[in-house]
Amino acid sequence: MLVGNEKIATELLEKYDSIVIFHHIRPDGDCLGSQFGLKELLETNYPNKKVYAIGDAKGNFSFLDIVHDPIPSDEILSKSLGVIVDANFKERIECREVLDKNLFPETLRIDHHPNDDDLDKNSKWVDSSYIAADEMIAQLAFVNNWKITKKAANLLYLGINTDSGRFLYDKTSARTFKLVAHLYENGLESDFIHSNLSKTSLNEIQFNSWLVSTLKVNGQVAYIKNSLEETLKFNKTPQSSIRVNSIGNIEGYPIWVQFTEEEDHKIRVELRSNGPLVNVVARKWNGGGHDRASGCILDSFDQIDALVADCNAEVIRYQSETK
Repeated sequence: MLVGNEKIATELLEKYDSIVIFHHIRPDGDCLGSQFGLKELLETNYPNKKVYAIGDAKGNFSFLDIVHDPIPSDEILSKSLGVIVDANFKERIECREVLDKNLFPETLRIDHHPNDDDLDKNSKWVDSSYIAADEMIAQLAFVNNWKITKKAANLLYLGINTDSGRFLYDKTSARTFKLVAHLYENGLESDFIHSNLSKTSLNEIQFNSWLVSTLKVNGQVAYIKNSLEETLKFNKTPQSSIRVNSIGNIEGYPIWVQFTEEEDHKIRVELRSNGPLVNVVARKWNGGGHDRASGCILDSFDQIDALVADCNAEVIRYQSETK
């Protein structure tokens, strides 16, 4: 999916003296890296602009000193460009109540997810050939010859690294590595990022061991699940308990899934594959995402069998078309 381009994004970003950047709920490395990476780039290259990064990182990636700004006044919002990175529908955006005020003269969506949106007065640069929104922001910096600080390089690399599965996923491209090389040329501290992302504890090992022990298989689908009660026993939150790739790429099981009960007792579903289109399954359950990495929400664990059946149907379809 391709809508818009870097030129559209650049023109809008240069047009406004005040910019408010949003991230998605359940924040990950890509949405936070692209939010704060873009903020750092804009403040460095356009020092007269006022840039607000609003939201809540939920304590994630604290080693990068991610601190959100207070929500600006309505007067400021009415003169600002609203920028949404790595997200589409309002229900998926942190601080959506700010968007619901409908005060922004214009909004801009920069996203690598091949999905529609419900944003108001919206221009977009959506390109699903990118592995991460952070890769798109790095491309924006590259084509515009923006100065990239060490801080910006680290933030942009965070999302590229995490969304690419450390450069293992299929949308990783020559462009990805060229842009990462450009980040290295501008002070990227990859060892610092890697060491912090890799940190673990005895509790982490014990939780991972327990979670994998819940593994079940059905047809050609492997899945794990964790209830809220079980998650809390390990001093985890639902957000910090996602380990779907701990059961990835088991021979004979091209789709793998994690079902996680959240605080509201809804079930967060993380779908992954090494070929079948899991976004087809996710959309059937009012979710979405990428071809091989998607998500959705269920009302209860009772719906697991039905969703797994849909996954198996997609495996059969995929295999029949790729023989």
